[in-house]
This record gives sequence, C-alpha cells and structure tokens, in this order.
Amino acid sequence: MSEQQNIKAAQAFIEAWNAGDLSRGDAYEADNFMAEGPGAPGPMNSAQNRAYTQNFLTAFPDSKFEVTLTIAQGDHVVTHWKASGTHKGPLGTPSGGAIPPTGKMATVMGSTTAEVKNGKVTRSWTYWDMTSLLTQLGLMPPM
Repeated sequence: MSEQQNIKAAQAFIEAWNAGDLSRGDAYEADNFMAEGPGAPGPMNSAQNRAYTQNFLTAFPDSKFEVTLTIAQGDHVVTHWKASGTHKGPLGTPSGGAIPPTGKMATVMGSTTAEVKNGKVTRSWTYWDMTSLLTQLGLMPPM
C-alpha cells in the first residue's frame, strides 16, 4: 500500500473518535490488531482497546482530536495530535475505580504510531501526557 493509503488507515481511528462512533474505524483494523496506551495493563486486542478508548470518550463526550503532524515511512505512520474535551462523565481507572466528572476542560498532546499492513492497522502505540490531564482536572498538584 502507498504511504497515503497507510495515513488514511491510521487516521480513521481519529476520525471515528471525532464522529463519536468508534465503529467507524473497524474497516481499518486488522483481525490480529494489538494496541498499547497509558494506563493499560499491557497490549490490548481489538475488544480491549475498544473498551479502553470508550472509557475516555464516555468521560469526555465533547472531545475532539486535532492532527498537528503526520509522518509516514513504509508501513508506519506517526500522528501527533492535540485532544481537548470537558470531563462530563466518569473516567474509569486502571484499578477498577472511577473518577467522577469534574466539569473541567482539558487539553493534552500525544502521538500514535500505527503499523499498517495491506490497508489495515495491525499495531498501535499511543503516548500522551496523563499527568497533565490529571493536573488540569484538579486531581494532582501543578508540577
């Protein structure tokens, strides 16, 4: 696949989030898809990643991602992004608890690296500043 097609596959997940419909990214997800992200106990399969992602979408239902930079090389696409939203719903924690809505707006920067094979994302590694998010929500002292 061309790098432009790989970019389209990698960014389908961001477009699905911005539409509030995570299933819109399904067409670009490989059967053996695996993802990693902050707070996750380890690599996640498709169903686990959907639950992980839905947790944040539930907590920040008005959130939007803005892509600020995309770099593609071969089968890999790196997308740098800024996400903003208002904490309106419970935010599940890795320990099984939930952070009640604070009503506060938060903005975080992050990046996702996707491996794309035959037009489908096979692996996804997402990194973002969870400390900044918790500080903006008033749950950590400013650093």
